[in-house]
Amino acid sequence: MPTTTTVTSNYEGKAAGAIIGASFKEADTLSKGLVTIAQNVNHKLNLRRIRYTDGTTAYSCGHTPAGAIVLDERVLQPVKLKNDFDVCKEDFRATWSSDLIGDSAANPNMAQDIQAAIMAEVLAATAERTDNLIWNGDDTNSDEWDGFLTQFTADANVVKVGNGITSVAAATTKANVLAHFDIATAAIPVNLRRKNLKFIVSPDVADAYSKKLIEDGISNGLGGNSNTQFIYGRYTVDVVNGLPDNTIVIYEAKNLVFGTGLLGDHNQVAIVDEDEIGLLTGQVRGKMVYNAGVNYYNSEDVVWFLTTAV
Repeated sequence: MPTTTTVTSNYEGKAAGAIIGASFKEADTLSKGLVTIAQNVNHKLNLRRIRYTDGTTAYSCGHTPAGAIVLDERVLQPVKLKNDFDVCKEDFRATWSSDLIGDSAANPNMAQDIQAAIMAEVLAATAERTDNLIWNGDDTNSDEWDGFLTQFTADANVVKVGNGITSVAAATTKANVLAHFDIATAAIPVNLRRKNLKFIVSPDVADAYSKKLIEDGISNGLGGNSNTQFIYGRYTVDVVNGLPDNTIVIYEAKNLVFGTGLLGDHNQVAIVDEDEIGLLTGQVRGKMVYNAGVNYYNSEDVVWFLTTAV
């Protein structure tokens, strides 16, 4: 019997791409609009770059071109992934309260409720894994793509320790967080300083900055309804849970690209109660198929400060 796709109440009327997209949007990096999202990238996406070297000279008669234009491209090639899962309904009933999934007598739609709850958990886990892979993925693992930080490590032209930044070899704390922010912003290329830049930090760096603000009386640390968005000078500071400790990255959102085949025919989200199709196993079986990957245009327009690098 072929696998059937059960549409839960949370995703009624939406295609697989929409369901996967909803999962992706829960990832910090994507939900906050910190990178550009390219959809329908089923095989590869060529990120074409135009770089111009100024050729201005003193005036003289004639035509003597002195500048240069370099045309090249990077290739974003998504990795196709799948997630197969089986869940015993009895185990699920024992774990979840009857208020959430009901019982067969009181709730004739219990099977659908179980499926909806399972799918919600799978999508949440997919979002967390996606955010981690965006930054830390390593394509030497068959179920990952190279994340941005993996690519930055191999790219000598990224502004980082050894190329525009001197290592401080110290973890970021409330005592030095402002000094580290100063180092990172001082390394921003001149041509980027008036642009709308993303200034993102790992959770530990954000925590150090928060404690410094409290210590200096700029924030009272009480939470409530006060504005909790971090600001440093002219920059809005965003926290990305997928970043490893002691990390600061500054760049334009349009420079970093997340590619996915959300609209591709190969995407699939299926979940089925095996009791309902005659297998009588007491299990819910599911499958999720999608692809994704990342790349960026210009190395020289990325500042990456791993404060513990030596």
